[in-house]
Amino acid sequence: MHLKLSIPKIYCVNTKYCTDIELVRAHSQLKQYEQKFHSRLKAKNLMYVRQILFVLSSLIKCLGGNTDLPADKQHIGKPETKLLTVNNFLFDAKLDNMNLFKVLHYCHKSMISRKLHGFVEKYEIGDVVPVAVAEKDEHSRSGVSKFLQEIQQNRNTAATKENTAAVIVKDPEVTLNFSSPLMHIEGFLKALTNADKDGRIVFTRQALFSQSTLKFLLLNPAVHFASVLTEARAVIVAGGTMQPLSEFKEQLFYAAGVKPERIVEYSCGHVIPSSNLLPMSISCGPSGVELDFTFQSRENPVLLDELGRLIANINNLVPGGVVCFFPSYEYEGKVYAHWEKTGFLNRLSAKKKVFREPKKTTQLDQVLIEYSQCIQKCKSWPGSTLTGAILLSVVGGKMSEGINFSDDLGRCVIMVGLPYPNIKSPELKEKMDYLNANFPRDSANRLPGQVHYENLCMKAVNQSIGRAIRHKDDYATILLLDRRYNRQNVGSKLPKWIGDHLIKLDKFGPAMANIAKFFSEKKETR
Repeated sequence: MHLKLSIPKIYCVNTKYCTDIELVRAHSQLKQYEQKFHSRLKAKNLMYVRQILFVLSSLIKCLGGNTDLPADKQHIGKPETKLLTVNNFLFDAKLDNMNLFKVLHYCHKSMISRKLHGFVEKYEIGDVVPVAVAEKDEHSRSGVSKFLQEIQQNRNTAATKENTAAVIVKDPEVTLNFSSPLMHIEGFLKALTNADKDGRIVFTRQALFSQSTLKFLLLNPAVHFASVLTEARAVIVAGGTMQPLSEFKEQLFYAAGVKPERIVEYSCGHVIPSSNLLPMSISCGPSGVELDFTFQSRENPVLLDELGRLIANINNLVPGGVVCFFPSYEYEGKVYAHWEKTGFLNRLSAKKKVFREPKKTTQLDQVLIEYSQCIQKCKSWPGSTLTGAILLSVVGGKMSEGINFSDDLGRCVIMVGLPYPNIKSPELKEKMDYLNANFPRDSANRLPGQVHYENLCMKAVNQSIGRAIRHKDDYATILLLDRRYNRQNVGSKLPKWIGDHLIKLDKFGPAMANIAKFFSEKKETR
């Protein structure tokens, strides 16, 4: 009996979110449900409905909110982020005497969330927050709500637009509905029944209640995965972004009692021939300035100028679309402002029209459509001074997952620096501390928390650079801009189909020669 292992994008840190909007809407709807059917509900059912209302009310009060006011109208003071054990959170929320197991059993057996959804639809029940979801800033909306809205938007776009960037929805069978917030909250309550040592509650209270959230952080995913391993004859974990593997095996399989000899790894190359891919890591720019995008150096004006020169040179050689990823929205904004001030933006625009990834989901489709149309127009007008477009994107943003930049939409993907997560984040710190206390050092004697920190960065890189090369006839160049990409411990964590062909360069000149040759050959064979 073997476990066939191939690693998808799973970070070994499962989260269950519970937002202010979901809590207030669920409380409002369930309260009206109880009032409407009070005389019809049996005593036991009425008791559990009231217990659920009590739980919802307690969670709202824990965040500093009020059940009788719209979430976006409540000001609750100074922002605060706390990280608590499950037991401490239940005590603070005054739920320590509540039997959540019985409440969840009732929810599942009675299917209360579905009944509530049907009640809302049948009686057109309004919430105490009827406009909150629509008016809120994108960052404060429910993650589930945003996801579902994006699905609908993407389907509509796909049905009406051709030759535009396609958005792939990985789970089209999602059945959650805006009118049933209780379904999502049940998941959060179930997370609270985990053993105290296995999880933490991230309590984020913002100045506006409408932006506050509760999040469950699962520190030990092996606890839940163990039942799968013991009950199945074989387990196949498959995915496209597979590197790095070691941490995944250590935390999910070994921790669940699986012996190393039972795991079989299988990884195949890409469907494209090696001649269709040109991956390079570049340490220096056109003027010889070292590409050091560490936090301490990345805002250096000299470095930002060098980055502008480098991309301008790339624009001269690459046909069609160029997608450039930055570590964060903040850094992309600073780079853009610097280029605008120094004139580099005009230099870039001379060859490719510049587009920027929007922060608001509602603007995403329009940017993608305009980016695609610009590339198609330039392709049909050979005499145009513009050769395509460049899209300034963000790692972990809306463009780094689920978007296909195939063919001319992504002939070059540029990764600026390494997108390490914020090491001061309470969640990350807790996860690293947990790993350091429960797992051994690696073969290089590094603490498991540090390895996890590096792996989070490389998983984000791998997800982003995988946006190009989407079918067997596709081709593109991938440029990794930072001296650190030339290190063995970094390059080894790239996907095998990229890492095996990676060209490590200390000077920029050879990179230009390689790119020119690559696209010249592709032009001749088309």
